[in-house]
Order: sequence, then structure tokens, then C-alpha cells
Amino acid sequence: MKMFNKPITLTIICFFLLVIFTSFVKNKARNLEKDISKLKKNISSLNKHLSDAEIDFTYLSNPGRVKKYLIKKNKLEYSYFESSRIFNSIEHFTENSRKQTKILKKDIHD
Repeated sequence: MKMFNKPITLTIICFFLLVIFTSFVKNKARNLEKDISKLKKNISSLNKHLSDAEIDFTYLSNPGRVKKYLIKKNKLEYSYFESSRIFNSIEHFTENSRKQTKILKKDIHD
């Protein structure tokens, strides 16, 4: 009778070890799939930001090139800023803002 119990016990132990190992591997694979999905979303978002940055760089480096770039991307309609609305720094912006405020105050009082 003892001979009969030893193989069954070994089989049951092996079965439980394999079930636990399979569960562990399956959970790791599921976590990897979730991570891959998150990374794909991040890559998609970064590609969009890169595309926007390329358009900004093209425009800021040479406005004539932006038209060619947008035609190449099949984006025929676009809007642009006048060069007077582009500021090199915050100081430049605040100085311009003060000038406009002085002009508005002068026009209101006159």
C-alpha cells in the first residue's frame, strides 16, 4: 500500500507546482501586455507632439518652408501669426504689453 501512495503524492505535488508556475507566468504575461499597451499609447502621444514640434520649428525657422511642408503633409489651410505677435522672451512680451496698456489708457482719457 505504501508504494501506491508515493507515486500519487508525487503526481499531486507536481500538479500543484505546475498550476502555480502556470498561474505565475500567465500573470507576468498579462502585466507585460498592459505595459506594452501603455507604452504604445505614450509613443502615439509623443509622435503627435513630435509632429507639432516639427511644424513649429519649420515655421519659426523659415515661414516659407512651412507652406511647402504643409503641402507635403496635405494640410493646405493653415493660420499664422504676424511677426509682431511673436515674442523672444517674457521681458519682450511684458514690455509690449505695457506699451499697449499706455496707448489704451491714453485713448480712453482723450
